[in-house]
Amino acid sequence: MTQNKDKDNSHESNTAYTEEQQVLVNRTLFYQECMYYDILEVPRRSPIEVISKSYRRLSLQLHPDKNKAPRAEEACKVINNAYDKLSDTESKHLYDTVELPNIEEHLRQRNRSHSYPAEAEQNAQNQTYCDHQHTFVRPKTLFERMDEDFVKFLLLVGIPILILLLYPVISYLFSSNEIFMLRRSGVYTEQRFTSVRRIPYYVKKGYQPSNLQAYHDLENNVELKYYRIKNPYS
Repeated sequence: MTQNKDKDNSHESNTAYTEEQQVLVNRTLFYQECMYYDILEVPRRSPIEVISKSYRRLSLQLHPDKNKAPRAEEACKVINNAYDKLSDTESKHLYDTVELPNIEEHLRQRNRSHSYPAEAEQNAQNQTYCDHQHTFVRPKTLFERMDEDFVKFLLLVGIPILILLLYPVISYLFSSNEIFMLRRSGVYTEQRFTSVRRIPYYVKKGYQPSNLQAYHDLENNVELKYYRIKNPYS
């Protein structure tokens, strides 16, 4: 009879746990597994030295050999996963680029008050954060940035070149109603000379003034334009 009581007492001592141990387990499981900084009880973007120090403390407090509270082993796996994510330089950098929503501070305040809802309620409250965390923008690679720079280069250099190439066409469209040109251009292919000063000019093939006055006006306009180009300040 005495031996049975000793066994019962021994069993109770092995499974006994403090209220602080249960609170620590509940606090760890309160957050979604993606909330690594909160799980490890360190400020966001903490250096690896601070993260490692807090992890060692929590791993000792939550280890199943020392903490017999329900779900202590599960909580220990959660902090191990959080440390794996934040101890890797690249993984930590990507995680730190995520902008946390306001729900993080709300959950932290709930944690301070030691109010731990049921697991279903936790998931519902924290899902907003985790959805946001998984939609972070991946940093652009070197080749992607080079492609963007090449497009900018084309816009800055290509557009002026295109305008220069299209200038003759644009000039032709705006000058097609002119009677003459001083240089061969487009449809102005037939060369003629003024009767007095023999200034060359070009008209459309087969063009003839409608009367003598129109012919004199044409030659006067040719000479006027010619001398304006030769002496722009006169």
